[in-house]
Amino acid sequence: MEQISEETVDNMEQSQADMLNEILLNTQEQCQIMDQVLRRQIEKKDEQIDLLHKELQYYKEAQADRLIDQAMKEVIKLRNGILKTMQSDEWERLDADKLRQVITYLEEDIVNLLEMQDIDAFTSEPGELFDPGKHQLAAIVPTEDEDLDRRIQMSRRPGYRKKDKVLVHESVTVYRR
Repeated sequence: MEQISEETVDNMEQSQADMLNEILLNTQEQCQIMDQVLRRQIEKKDEQIDLLHKELQYYKEAQADRLIDQAMKEVIKLRNGILKTMQSDEWERLDADKLRQVITYLEEDIVNLLEMQDIDAFTSEPGELFDPGKHQLAAIVPTEDEDLDRRIQMSRRPGYRKKDKVLVHESVTVYRR
């Protein structure tokens, strides 16, 4: 394609110059129209992205609510079982063995509820190293033994985790020099 030089423009007839100007104007007009079309398309895409983001947020919140509702329904079942036992005629006549049995069943029901939510209890073995990421210091036992320093003497209360995330730290007694 040949470039237009000043000399070519100077030698051009008026009709050719008018035609060239018309082509340039048409091209400029088409560029402006394309610019407007592209801007409108970008605006529409931005609106769609905003709408999809809002919809995603709604579903995330709704899912969390559904999970909480499911867990609360299970807690309600546990409470209703306790109330049923407390309102029975046997409640006043419960001896220590029967009461231990009721509490044991209750603890099993709670463990099942936690397992349904993928929550596991964990306890550390004596001698394990204290880890503040999963342990809560409940008490300190003084020791002169350097090998026992910062080691767990005993677990007082289990910790709870969901997958690898600690939800409740395990309460432990730790040796310290």
